[in-house]
Amino acid sequence: MPELTSSHPSPSVTDFTQAQERIAHLEEALRQANEAKVAADSRLAQYADYLTEGVVLLDAEGQILLLNEPYCRFFGIPLPTSQWLRRPVAELSEAITLCSDQTQQLSHEFAVAVRSGAPSHNVQVCLTSGRVLDRDVVPLQALEPGATNVLLRYRDITAQQQAAAELQAMSRIPEQNPNPVLRFSKAGETLFANQAVRQLSASVAKSELVSMWQQLQQAALHALTVDARQQLEVPFGERLFRVTVMPFVAEDYANLYLQDITEQRQSELQLAAQRQFYETILAELPVEVVVLDAERRYLYANPYAVPEAEARTWLQGHTVTEFCQRYQYPVGLAEQRHRMFELAQREQQLVVWDDITPYPDGARCHQRHFKAITEPNGTLRFMLGYGLDITDRVQAEQQLVDQQKFTQQVLDTTPSMIYVRDSTGRLVFRNQAMQQLQEFQAYRLRAAQDPASAVAREEQQYSAADTHVLTTGEEIKKEDPYTLPTGEVMWFQTIKRPLRRPNGSVEVLGVSTDITDLKKATEAAQASAQARENFLSNMSHEIRTPLNGVLGMAGQLAKTQLNPRQQELLKVIRSSGQHLLGVLNDVLDMAKITSGKLEFEQTAFNLCDSMSQAAEPLVLLATEKGLSFGGTLLRESCPNSWVVGDSFRLNQILINLVSNAIKFTEQGSITVGGYLVNETATHLTTEFRVTDTGIGIAPDKAARIFEGFTQAYADTTRRFGGTGLGLSISRALVEKMGGTLRVESEVGRGSMFAFSLTLPKAEPPRLKNVEAIDTTFLSGRRVLLVEDNEINREVARLMLEEWQVQIDEAPDGLVAVQLHAENHYDVVLMDIQMPSMNGLEATARIRQHPDRQRAHVPILALTANAFRADNELYLAAGMNDCLAKPFDEDVLYQKLVNLIAAAPTGAARSYDLTSLRELARGKQIFVDKIIHSFLRNIPDTVQQIREAAADSHWTRVAELVHHIKPNLVQLGVEGVEEAVKQLEQARHGIGNPEVRAAAVGHLTTCLDRVVQELTAELTTEGE
Repeated sequence: MPELTSSHPSPSVTDFTQAQERIAHLEEALRQANEAKVAADSRLAQYADYLTEGVVLLDAEGQILLLNEPYCRFFGIPLPTSQWLRRPVAELSEAITLCSDQTQQLSHEFAVAVRSGAPSHNVQVCLTSGRVLDRDVVPLQALEPGATNVLLRYRDITAQQQAAAELQAMSRIPEQNPNPVLRFSKAGETLFANQAVRQLSASVAKSELVSMWQQLQQAALHALTVDARQQLEVPFGERLFRVTVMPFVAEDYANLYLQDITEQRQSELQLAAQRQFYETILAELPVEVVVLDAERRYLYANPYAVPEAEARTWLQGHTVTEFCQRYQYPVGLAEQRHRMFELAQREQQLVVWDDITPYPDGARCHQRHFKAITEPNGTLRFMLGYGLDITDRVQAEQQLVDQQKFTQQVLDTTPSMIYVRDSTGRLVFRNQAMQQLQEFQAYRLRAAQDPASAVAREEQQYSAADTHVLTTGEEIKKEDPYTLPTGEVMWFQTIKRPLRRPNGSVEVLGVSTDITDLKKATEAAQASAQARENFLSNMSHEIRTPLNGVLGMAGQLAKTQLNPRQQELLKVIRSSGQHLLGVLNDVLDMAKITSGKLEFEQTAFNLCDSMSQAAEPLVLLATEKGLSFGGTLLRESCPNSWVVGDSFRLNQILINLVSNAIKFTEQGSITVGGYLVNETATHLTTEFRVTDTGIGIAPDKAARIFEGFTQAYADTTRRFGGTGLGLSISRALVEKMGGTLRVESEVGRGSMFAFSLTLPKAEPPRLKNVEAIDTTFLSGRRVLLVEDNEINREVARLMLEEWQVQIDEAPDGLVAVQLHAENHYDVVLMDIQMPSMNGLEATARIRQHPDRQRAHVPILALTANAFRADNELYLAAGMNDCLAKPFDEDVLYQKLVNLIAAAPTGAARSYDLTSLRELARGKQIFVDKIIHSFLRNIPDTVQQIREAAADSHWTRVAELVHHIKPNLVQLGVEGVEEAVKQLEQARHGIGNPEVRAAAVGHLTTCLDRVVQELTAELTTEGE
């Protein structure tokens, strides 16, 4: 401090005192100023707390001068605010860091503001709480010279930000709207068009767009003019839009909102079409359909329910009761429908009932239905009702019931038993006759417990027949015995057939007719027929046997040197023998015709050749009588005359007619002609005529000539001879062939017999080279001749010796079996009727010989019987062929050659596995398997066949044979074909017991042998 100069006076006490007072005054003023300042600061802080903005004031050194409560709330700073005064800004910055990532810049911005002295405004600060603050940084001149304070002000703009964002989002709605939005001014200017409008406009042709745009502008102008909302539909290309126009008159514009209704309109059209479809169906549906609401008022009725349109209109809104009252239906009808309505509503299921509705033309029966249609909560929405007119069905059912009663009455009246059994054998239907027979069921149940009883066998047969029908689906016809408690046996003819029921099950329908009396009569008739047949057979045997000797010896005699007189006598002997044979054949043919046993061959032959063969032997006879013989050959009108039929029977007819013509013509001519009548692709129709100039026939005698054993005139037999059977046999043969034999005649002028036949065509056979017969084939062969007639043995021996055959003779079957056991023979000639043992028994014994080759020796039956059934019997019994007496030596020779040539050689076997081995293709395991199966099953089947045959249950025998037939074929079992054929025919009632019994004996014998022999073929012991 510079020193005071003398020019300044020294202060006085007064001055000092004044100075102290001044200082004190100043200090007081300062104190008061400080207090005022503190008070001002306090009031400022209080005022700052009332602000909605957050405020912080910093001095030049960055110390906090002011901090209000809003700031603390924004940034989550603990109060009071006074605790932050005079603290550095860095501490405040650190305290608010957790509230905002941006608050860490507070110190930096403070420094920038102090340094630059430039303010910053509207800086957004995003807090972690989601608030958005607007911050202003303002530098302020401090009280101290050169110092700068900094004011930071924070405003909460969160709501403003959200409103702005919402406003911005809302402003984008029209643009983002997928539906087109437009705004037109009153002058028609386009003020706004969103993206959807632009895209739609781009998809439409320009010319079309202009037209649509003008339509929209006019709609906007109209809405602004009338100040009312407008709506219209406008097509845009292939799309259809509903346009809603909202006018804003004050603003002079209108907004247009377009909605694409293309799919909606299509759906509406489809819905309308569908509705029309269903309404059409309901209108045409022949079912009464109605809909009722919860109050039972009609909502709908189709025309079938209420045909009149006016009545249907009236019906809507009316109740069921009102409906019945209007049409005067019974009250009970409405009450019943109310009950059904309540039931359907309560049970929530379909309710069905029938009612009778009166109509002017008569009552009708309906089947009514109610079905409740409910809401998801179970509340009744409406009731669907529909009715079917079942009057016709009810009437038909009643008629069916009446018909069933009538049918039952008819069935009960029918004496035949009619019944139905199911697959378990239970009776499901029976008529009165069957019920009456069932009275014996208790007895039969007890009797059937004994397996050996007749009742048990009968019940087994019934069950077997039912099983056969169910298994094969075939109808069977059979005769069934029925044993009564008295032991008496009733007989029923039963037809059983499968009865297929609607559910697919199959039952057995049986119709059994009592044929007990018919059976007795039939048996008597059969016995009579059998007796007659036996008589004819015996007669044939007794005549043919000596006749065979006569003609045979005559034939041998013809081979010797004879003088003319002896030759004449021999000719008479042979002619008489042939005549006697012809008479015998006529009688037998007539017997065959009357017994229905005449059968026809079906082989190919030439009609022309057959006609020539028949007429040629008779030409000489006519010539010898002095008659001229001529005719017309069939080949002149029919060059291709090969047909299928019986040439022998055709020749027999022609021979009879020509023989008759020669017999009854003393002078004049005989003419035979064959003519083609018609020809198709498959058949020939020809006519044959035999014309003579004989005695003729009176018209009243013409019908009698075709009767058996009858001739036109009483003296005919004396004058002309004959049996009177020729024309009867000829007419029967023609009719059997499908033709008619007619006669045209005039007494004294002659007769014409004619017949037409239609026969199937046949292909001409290929020509074969005729080989010369080797007459030395039998030389050295050994033959066993079994014949009880010594003369016939002599005849046969002479024939056989001529062929250098070694002959052993046996007078009966017993000796024949002994000789066969001792010697080996190439063939056996076996007579049938012999003492001690007949030919059938001898054949059966021979077939049982243990030596297989000897058991298979060929056997030729020499029979004096001429019935075809006899031949079937011999073949079924195991014989190889038959030859009727008297026989021609050429025929005998050929049959012997054929039998020996076909006989097995070497170690003969009863079977042939060739086919089986070919099927196995070398796999022996397969062959062994088949053989094992055969050996396991056949013995039981053979025993069943024998038992069924013993009981005369031939249907069962036929079933068993048919079952094993494939096995017999597969194993090549030999010599049983005829037996199998005869036994299979028993299913259809064909054949007689004698043939069947012989066939069973032969078949079972052969199968026993096969079973014994097959074991050697096995290579494995078991399967």
